[in-house]
Amino acid sequence: MERRTKIAVIAIIVASVGIFGYAQYLSVSNLHVSIVQSKIVQRTDQGTLYNLQLQFSNPSLLMLNVGKTNFQVSADGENLGTGILQPSVIPAMGKMVSQTPFLADNSVLDKYNNNQNLPSLKLSGTSQYKILFATVSIPFTYYPTQTEAREFIHGA
Repeated sequence: MERRTKIAVIAIIVASVGIFGYAQYLSVSNLHVSIVQSKIVQRTDQGTLYNLQLQFSNPSLLMLNVGKTNFQVSADGENLGTGILQPSVIPAMGKMVSQTPFLADNSVLDKYNNNQNLPSLKLSGTSQYKILFATVSIPFTYYPTQTEAREFIHGA
């Protein structure tokens, strides 16, 4: 095989891998996060402890090794609390449910607990993914529906 042909084949392979990697990065950037379930475990003076289940949907063709994920839940712009999800694996084109404790601020919760007006909840955070030889931090944001917000606030 001629030297120019070898260089052209290697260039095509490198370009293909780069395009595939970039396409997967774009897919991971569209990661979907949702609250599957939230149950109140205990209410104390320090806050309300929830057992929170979050579902991650992986739209990419690569299995994702998710590192530590920090997240925050806010109600009408006020910080309700923060949480941390432990590392896990999301299968390619699949879903994974992760369970974590979440401590909510009672002063924010009490504003909506006995009130029919529900706040606009927002779940946001950053997940770190190990893809091939790189670690990528991907921010995510999820706005629960009014039904999910009601279930979260009232612990149903």
